Amino acid sequence: MIFPQLNIENIIQVNDTIRLDATRSFVSKDEAPVSLIEIEPEAGAGFIDVTGTKSKDWFLDWQYSGASRTVTITVRVTTDGTPVASTFDLEVISKADDKLFSTDGDLFGHETDILKFLPDGKTSFNYMHRRAQKLIVEDFNERGATDYDRQKLTKDAFVDVDEVRDWSIALTLALIFEDNSNVVGDTFSVKAEEYNSAALRHRNRAFFRVDLNGDGTIDTGEAIPYQTKDIVRS
Repeated sequence: MIFPQLNIENIIQVNDTIRLDATRSFVSKDEAPVSLIEIEPEAGAGFIDVTGTKSKDWFLDWQYSGASRTVTITVRVTTDGTPVASTFDLEVISKADDKLFSTDGDLFGHETDILKFLPDGKTSFNYMHRRAQKLIVEDFNERGATDYDRQKLTKDAFVDVDEVRDWSIALTLALIFEDNSNVVGDTFSVKAEEYNSAALRHRNRAFFRVDLNGDGTIDTGEAIPYQTKDIVRS
């Protein structure tokens, strides 16, 4: 039996780099050795040979252009007969639709060499900014904040990212250093603790101005007090 596998994140921003990692593909013991590994990054794009000399070579670094969409990636594995293929979906999202609260450029003012901590196959920390964004939005929802229709907030409510930019910067840096820490008390964990503390300071504002009626702008009185579930509305 042949088992094509692909290890990828769920979302990638247009023009950002992603590693399409098929290194965990495998065959059963009664199967002939793998002779060819191919990856098609999107339907119709054509297959690319990533076989190399060892299984650690079975990956393809790629960038997607164009509009937001879901792409289908195919991994095809050949031994001594007919190849076996499996497909995997990936959400490609434009910068405008991603609406991240911070960028790598924001990080440089705090850590000028932060890019040296990028994992292989990455050219930005957008994935960490996206994780910070999710945590920030979840924080509001966990505290019971809602829009005027009593619906949970989404990233779309934060039309002015300056309201949460500093929080996102500190939280993203904390996530990066946590990810690189191996032992409690090492340099990375100390940095992570410092930036987590900074994130909490930026979180503890009197209120945040957000779009609560969904019209794409922040109107007078549209704000969420930090310490209460009640919404300020003029």
